[in-house]
Amino acid sequence: MASPEIDGSSKTPPLSRKASKRSVADAVRKPHRVVVPLLLTIAVIVGFFACFAVWINRQVLNTNNFTNTTSEVLANEKVQTALSTYVVTTLFTSVNVEEELKSALPTQVQGLAGPAASGLRVAAEEAVPKLLATSQVQEGWRRASRAAHAQLIHILNGGSKTLSTKSGVVSLNVHELVSEVAKELGLQSQLAAARSKLQGAGGEKARAVAHEKLGVTLPASSGEIVIMRSSQLKAAQDIAKALRGLSLALPLIAIALFALAIWLSEGRRRRTLRTTGWCFFGIGVLLLLARRVGGDAVVNSLVKVPANKPAAHEIWSIGTSLLYDIAIAMVLYGVVLVAAAWVAGTTRPAVALRKAIAPWMREHEVGSYVAGEALLLLVVLWGPTAATREIFPVIGFAVLVAFAVWVLRRQTMREFPNAQRGEATTAMRQWMSNRRAHRGGEPAVAHAGGGGGKADSGGGAGNGERVQALERLAALHERGALTDEEFTAEKAALR
Repeated sequence: MASPEIDGSSKTPPLSRKASKRSVADAVRKPHRVVVPLLLTIAVIVGFFACFAVWINRQVLNTNNFTNTTSEVLANEKVQTALSTYVVTTLFTSVNVEEELKSALPTQVQGLAGPAASGLRVAAEEAVPKLLATSQVQEGWRRASRAAHAQLIHILNGGSKTLSTKSGVVSLNVHELVSEVAKELGLQSQLAAARSKLQGAGGEKARAVAHEKLGVTLPASSGEIVIMRSSQLKAAQDIAKALRGLSLALPLIAIALFALAIWLSEGRRRRTLRTTGWCFFGIGVLLLLARRVGGDAVVNSLVKVPANKPAAHEIWSIGTSLLYDIAIAMVLYGVVLVAAAWVAGTTRPAVALRKAIAPWMREHEVGSYVAGEALLLLVVLWGPTAATREIFPVIGFAVLVAFAVWVLRRQTMREFPNAQRGEATTAMRQWMSNRRAHRGGEPAVAHAGGGGGKADSGGGAGNGERVQALERLAALHERGALTDEEFTAEKAALR
């Protein structure tokens, strides 16, 4: 008998071929043990900052969002109380109420002008919060906010020379609020006279004299909150441009890194998909934590008057509501990805679920896609996140749902090519029956008659061993120890 070396007919034994394939697979996967975790780590960092970039872009550079936020801020009771102090102070700074009362009172009672002015101010501080809550003032504030933000965005986008240099500032005009308070207190004509005196060349001279002799800086026009000065224009334009670019680039980079990590995880993609879901979940939790801790830090550093801190916290909460929505969206997306990885997994409930839907998905290819998209439609109608209310993200979700249905249908057809309707239900009923019997101390499998107990018990034991063997094969396949072809062959041998 000729030796294999002489006749040249030697072939690598099957066991050796499997060992060589596994060694090659392990050699290929070794870099992935480092590369994939590194990609996921970088993706989490990039995704975290991407969420901040998207939030700032939507909150600061979107006029509608800015207007809605400022309107919600003014509707807050704590903010109304704090703002009323500013409005009353502005009014009583613009109008010398004591002098006005003294000139209107008889000589013998002019000494009461001071107490009367103080009483009028107290009354104003009580009346202004109620006034700020009226629809007329709320709408005036909304118009002022929209006009100021539109002006700011126009300047940041380049604007015109006239707009970008007008008065050297971009300001939020709250004249209407001050005027409404003056009207409520009967000081409207005095306020108008004071404003006219502070405007023009005469006003410049009066403000200069007041600043020189009294150390008081009078505003050119009462009721303006400066948002940005012309000296800050170039830096603001650069920041706005960078924010727009980052809000688009960073999310795409993060998604690409996650996708690359999943693609490189051959043989472990389901596990990497599950890890990606937990990464999304973690980003959302980190955003919520940063919002909470950052709010305390910002308020404590910017607001020095304790009485104003409650209002500042309310403003922070309202101003970061979009960031909160983004964080919740990341948590929900993470849960969806983890659930998708579970459905494709090797746990008994997941396998039973796939076996139950396998016949229907095999017989209704179009219906499978329609069902998936119909489920997405229900989510869109619900609109739990901002992305589900925008057209382009919804289109992206539709593509992902179609891909997920394709993958699930392919997997169920490969695992259960001969599954029939009702098999999963029957198996579930049998499992529940066995569980009840086991808890009651009865045999796990019912006997068909006398003398059949051993055979039934043996069959039950054989089925249990087969299930355990299948689970071991599935675990080896998931870890990459078995290729798809080897897994299919070994599973067929157990039938």
